[in-house]
Amino acid sequence: MNENYLQRELYDLIKTDTTIFEFIQSGSLDGIWYWDLEHPEHEWMSPKFWETLGYDPQAKQHLASEWQDIINQDDLILAKINLEKHCADPNHPYDQVVRYTHKNGSTVWIRCRGLAIRDSTGKPLRMLGAHTDITVLKEAERELTRLSDEYEKVFNGTQDAMFLMKVVDDGEFCFIRNNLAHQNKTGILPQQIRNKSPQALLGKELGDAVAKNYQKCVESKRTVSYEEELALPEGTRFWLTTLTPIMEEERVTYIVGSATDLTERRTLEMQLETYANYDTLTGLSNRRLFFRNMERIIKESSRDAHRFALLYIDLDGFKEINDTYGHDAGDMVLITVGRRLLQNISENDIVARLGGDEFAIILQGDYPITTVQQLAKQIHDVLQEPIVTQVEKYTVSASIGIAVFPESGEDMETLMRNADFAMYDIKRNGKGGIRIHTNG
Repeated sequence: MNENYLQRELYDLIKTDTTIFEFIQSGSLDGIWYWDLEHPEHEWMSPKFWETLGYDPQAKQHLASEWQDIINQDDLILAKINLEKHCADPNHPYDQVVRYTHKNGSTVWIRCRGLAIRDSTGKPLRMLGAHTDITVLKEAERELTRLSDEYEKVFNGTQDAMFLMKVVDDGEFCFIRNNLAHQNKTGILPQQIRNKSPQALLGKELGDAVAKNYQKCVESKRTVSYEEELALPEGTRFWLTTLTPIMEEERVTYIVGSATDLTERRTLEMQLETYANYDTLTGLSNRRLFFRNMERIIKESSRDAHRFALLYIDLDGFKEINDTYGHDAGDMVLITVGRRLLQNISENDIVARLGGDEFAIILQGDYPITTVQQLAKQIHDVLQEPIVTQVEKYTVSASIGIAVFPESGEDMETLMRNADFAMYDIKRNGKGGIRIHTNG
């Protein structure tokens, strides 16, 4: 770049007018120093340097020892090493940040830069340098570091799975990072989630589903919470997810996600529901669930003028197997009976174990009486088939009482009572058979 006339004019002014130099050094720097390298104990430090450190410049001598006594000693070693390198090689910069102790005991951070003035042979004779007080910058940097450390402790210390995403465009999102809890619970590592869209991370179908929830957060500009089920590398998990929008100029630019793992709770709830509604031995509906379903079916059948049949089944010969061969054999027979009943009803029918060796079936098809009898006989026949194991062969039969809605009753109590009467009528007449309740 060619020399400008203003630059040349300024250089001339500095040579002839000392006030110009004073203004430059006091207005743009926090001190200038000039060092006699041939006599290293002699060094001139401008007044601004001492004032920056809280000292009276008049009380200070122009000696290197004055500042070497208050500089951090580790930083002094660094400065000396850089000085030696700069003196040996002009291309090595003399530029470092050092710490001084202020008169009040606080630390002052100074950026110290210098340039060796050399003779015609390249030998360094003097050093001209400048000081810049960067304490405010360092304190801000330290505060940012502190805040960043605190953020990391909170981000990675929480038990909730957290993730940060950028709003790229309308309906498009990009994951930035996830915390340790998210990594442990999902099996998704930081390098796997970083810069990925939901679709790229989770697949199109699942990615589109979660992206819709993210878009709701963007559109509402408010925190949204919802429960979701996600199939992830660590397995399928249930989450209570909360999305918090980060706003910039009235626009959502980032979303912070926090997800509480509900998997154990939901699993426990499902187990409790299973224990409450299903027979633990056969896996069939228990009495509680069966009666609840029958109440529903009665309401639907009354509304739609449909009929259904209730089959009340009591096993014949089960007590002898239980008493002779033990409860393990009895349990095996009950499990087999339950499986056979399931295999011989339609998808809409309901089968339950009411307790002991008593079972019940609701045939929901609007069947004529003859069809109900045929289906009941099919069930009766399959129950009489031998149950063969490696060591024994067991045989049971069944007494099946049938009540038909609405002819045999229009409420659950009446239907159950009449099916029970029909079943016990079989028992009184030799066991093993089928009987439909009639009002006659």
